Amino acid sequence: MTTPRWRIADTQLLFDDRPVLLLGGQLHNSTSSSIGGIAEGLRHVRELGGNTVVAPVCWDLTEPVEGEFDFSLVEALLTQADANDLRLVLLWFGAYKNAGSTYAPRWVRADTQRFPRARTSGQIRPAFTYEGQTPSPVLSVFSPELREADARAFEALMSFVAGNELRDRVAMVQIENEIGLLADSRDRSELAAAAWGADVPEAFLAFLDTAPASIAAGLWREAGAPRSGSWSELLGDGWEADEVFMAWAFASYVEALAVRGAAVWPVPFYVNAWLGPQPGQDRAGRYPSGGPASRVLDVWRAAAPSLATRSPDIYIDDAAGVMDAYVADGSPLFVPECRLRAGDAVLSIARGALGWSAFGIDDARAGGQVSQLLEQLTQLEELVTTAQRDGRLAGVVLEPAADYAEVDLGGYRLVGRGTRALFGRMLLDVGVAELPATPELPAETMDGARITSAHDTRPLALVVAEDSDAFLVIGEGLTIDFFHDDGTVEIDSVVAGRFEAGEWMPRAVLNGDERLVVLPTDGIGVVRIRVLRL
Repeated sequence: MTTPRWRIADTQLLFDDRPVLLLGGQLHNSTSSSIGGIAEGLRHVRELGGNTVVAPVCWDLTEPVEGEFDFSLVEALLTQADANDLRLVLLWFGAYKNAGSTYAPRWVRADTQRFPRARTSGQIRPAFTYEGQTPSPVLSVFSPELREADARAFEALMSFVAGNELRDRVAMVQIENEIGLLADSRDRSELAAAAWGADVPEAFLAFLDTAPASIAAGLWREAGAPRSGSWSELLGDGWEADEVFMAWAFASYVEALAVRGAAVWPVPFYVNAWLGPQPGQDRAGRYPSGGPASRVLDVWRAAAPSLATRSPDIYIDDAAGVMDAYVADGSPLFVPECRLRAGDAVLSIARGALGWSAFGIDDARAGGQVSQLLEQLTQLEELVTTAQRDGRLAGVVLEPAADYAEVDLGGYRLVGRGTRALFGRMLLDVGVAELPATPELPAETMDGARITSAHDTRPLALVVAEDSDAFLVIGEGLTIDFFHDDGTVEIDSVVAGRFEAGEWMPRAVLNGDERLVVLPTDGIGVVRIRVLRL
């Protein structure tokens, strides 16, 4: 078997041993269901300045008849990725998508004897549902028939990729999508009840022995740390125990697919997470129980060791806190779904992410804020990945309630403040009582977008320490001051420019009062700042 050219080493994604960044976005779920949609979507990502498309491959469209596979849409993804010089991350929408099973083929969903449904108490109404809604299918993860059918289809997908001459366009593959169970903390079907009442696996006991800080280990110690018994005897009967039980089940299911796929084409595999707990979803079942949520990441790591990482889908304001939680164990960071917010991209890349992907990238506006950021970052792949490795990279995103933010970089302390707020303060100091109105910036999405996104008005910057006294700054609306413990720091020079075809093109040397607004306040700018330490 030919070896894939993609692999993850430490926390970086490598292509032919060269670190790379996956920067772009995820297509809407339906875009990759037609060849025309694929062509239009991938062309649009190239126009936005991205280098990567994250796109679904749907089980129901791939295997409409059991044992008969149709990979024409995957072929179109590969062909269009090559035509637009894009990297691909494939999403396997198999038995589970957003904690449901709507992407399983009809022949699976129709056969409830062979592929039984999960059963829930119904005491929790999941998010994004309403009273009287037509029910959506949810298959039981405890079905061995389902695991085998899903794994066989996933193996066929990876075999098709391995045999395609454009296979090296595929950088990573996601197994399932936001897996887990909603509406209850535990599946209560007959198969699930039998698993709940059976003795826990020896592998789970071994995990408890090696993970004393785990939530699971805490429950086990509360039960007296027994060496055998059922799940309830080891962990209790609360929803916390249910979540651990379901996490072991879902992670073991995904591991079975990962092993089958890796046997034919071992590119990096990962899973993505519907976050939990999060505002409004405070316990398992309100967010998908058993998915790779923050409380059970260590369970997932133990039960699915073939995965390269577990990746958060970020749709909450505390993006930084989420990223920190998902890299706390040393795992690589990849953000496969995120709001169309430039500041979140800055935060992820500054934390060493191997990639960042905005959801619904088909609707993003070319020339918008995210587009401008992607267009510059994709040209700086080698510089940024080297800075990530060497600890010469920092991100500053000023939240609305903050007056300033500080980071340490290259031996200096950098203090970032909002340029508009600073400028308004200075005008007040000289007696200008009526400040200029803040202009309304254009939306990040095009007219008619399914999900509209506003311009990220947070002051933001990604900063690279290029030398002992030189910094490359990419951002918007942020003023940065430099300090050092061993002396006074002055700004020596500021050069504004941009990268074109990978080359630095200086446009203006900023001095005098022009240094009051170094980064633009209405779009992404790039400056090179040199400091003088006295």
